[in-house]
Amino acid sequence: MNAFCKSVRVRTTHLNHRKTIKEVARANAKQYKFRAEEFGAEVTVEQYFRRKHNITLRHPELPLVDVGSRQNKILLPPEICEILPNQPFRGKLTKEHTAAMITVACQPPNVNGEAIVNQGSTHLGFRAPGPVMQAFGMGIGNEMAVVPGRILPRPGIQYFQNNSPSVDEKASWNLRGVKFSVGALLDKMAVLVIKDGRYREEFDGKDDPLLHEVVREFRRMCATSGVRLGAEPVYIEARLPSKDASDPLRKAAIDTIRDTLLSMQAKPNIVMVMLADGDAAIYEGLKHLCDVYLGVATVCVHSSKIKKRSPHYYANVALKFNMKLGGVNHSLNDLASSKWLNAMPTMVVGIDVTHPGPGSAKGTPSIAAVVASIDNQYAQYPCSLEIQETRKEMITNLKNMMIERLEVFRKRSNRLPERVLVYRGGVSKSYFNIVREEELPEIIRAFQKFDKPKQPYRPKLTIVICGNHHGARFFPTEECTATCDGNLRPGTVVDRGVTAVYDFDFFLQAHGSLQGSTRPVHYYVIYDEIGFKADGLQGLTNAFSYMFARATKAVRRASPVYYASCACRRGRCYIRKLLYGYVGDGTTVGSSAEEDAMKETQTLWHGGIKALKDTMFYL
Repeated sequence: MNAFCKSVRVRTTHLNHRKTIKEVARANAKQYKFRAEEFGAEVTVEQYFRRKHNITLRHPELPLVDVGSRQNKILLPPEICEILPNQPFRGKLTKEHTAAMITVACQPPNVNGEAIVNQGSTHLGFRAPGPVMQAFGMGIGNEMAVVPGRILPRPGIQYFQNNSPSVDEKASWNLRGVKFSVGALLDKMAVLVIKDGRYREEFDGKDDPLLHEVVREFRRMCATSGVRLGAEPVYIEARLPSKDASDPLRKAAIDTIRDTLLSMQAKPNIVMVMLADGDAAIYEGLKHLCDVYLGVATVCVHSSKIKKRSPHYYANVALKFNMKLGGVNHSLNDLASSKWLNAMPTMVVGIDVTHPGPGSAKGTPSIAAVVASIDNQYAQYPCSLEIQETRKEMITNLKNMMIERLEVFRKRSNRLPERVLVYRGGVSKSYFNIVREEELPEIIRAFQKFDKPKQPYRPKLTIVICGNHHGARFFPTEECTATCDGNLRPGTVVDRGVTAVYDFDFFLQAHGSLQGSTRPVHYYVIYDEIGFKADGLQGLTNAFSYMFARATKAVRRASPVYYASCACRRGRCYIRKLLYGYVGDGTTVGSSAEEDAMKETQTLWHGGIKALKDTMFYL
């Protein structure tokens, strides 16, 4: 409620004043008292409105809203506040609202292009230039700029015994007839059935014959895909208490899940969780519990979906199982990229930072993630995950996080890398110099940790910024460069016309679209000791877009920075209490001291990931 009401403009119906809501108070109109000078006594808000304005409140039990200032609180009953129209909602949307927004926003390229050229120019006043533009002799054309581009060759994808699947025009493929490059051992598996009152969707319990048949079919799919099967799984179930408005984070339900898992005689290696529905509180709480406190890998599926017994769904779940257990789903079979990667030991790094969103408690920390490859297959990317100062874009503890990644690389490859390629996500152009001045020295200090007497360790380093938040959109000018839905073909790169004149940058659209118009990623090289040529880095980045292990298609960003983003999202599950606006036992959006938020976070973080730190637990 606080997240929704904060900063909303209202009109008071009794005095016709316009006010802005600062926050929702904890007291209601029956509880809150103040001294009313006109009555010479202390009265409740309910009594004041009845005596002063002759208004009998219909809902005095509702919490009051504060429309005053920091120095002078003014608490009003919400029923006399009318929300003014045409205000943007700046809080966090629900999943249903987000899905509805995407449905409206995802328009095909021809519709978006027409809107930009025709409607956009008109709405911005470019059709008829005003007196200021005319005074400078300026005008804006009605056509889009035409820039040169080219389509990169599609990289080769390789599975077990050098089998290569057929890749379609949207850069996707399937697992039919292939096995994972390296199949993991699926042993000590548990199946946890969540019972949450959704009787139509969920399984009947751990002894449900349909559940056992579904799990047998899934394990057969794993074996077909190259996963090595161990002992039969153990089946357990957790019957969750009913939802309670006083427990929005469903702590009681998570406690039930914890007790169920701890009741097992032996600790499992991985748990397949049959969720009753898409309740975010259960999913996030379960990930927090298993990742941080129990140190057990989990893969969650929706009971209603896996009940359909689709081989395609089984295969997608198997992708996660194999990677979390240390396997390799597929590898590169691209001559140019493989030749460069195999020329000398190379560690590829992904870095990202996520910040608290609207409705979070004041002082909620940001989360930083650093993932890095560990061998010459460039498939497994274990992660270092840490909290830091709220809304700080630069990574505070980057040196130690990089040291952790280098030590794991040395442990797995028996040597340190001679080249380090960093893909840095989430940085706008105004921060490029700050990355050079703050993060680059920290990475070099991490290298110095491995110095030997008269033998300094200085691998060649390149840092590439991956920009997502830009306004550039590209549309094909010829049919041969477009897919059937009107988007550009995957692998389209633009490095002239709309890029920097003197710097090394390019736009790459590596993926095909599922719906709407595709958006390219703007890659910007801010530091380059390796000495990349344009074709080399563009081809390598395009190849990494095909290496995202959770999918059988090219993805929008290079997989290392995508993995870092996934790790950041997982970290948000651990501090979900603060992200929903809770600190301690109450809701304190906008009023909690930052020290309290950090102290609460340290408790929730519980020292971070320990048992799973060398795995891809975050997938």
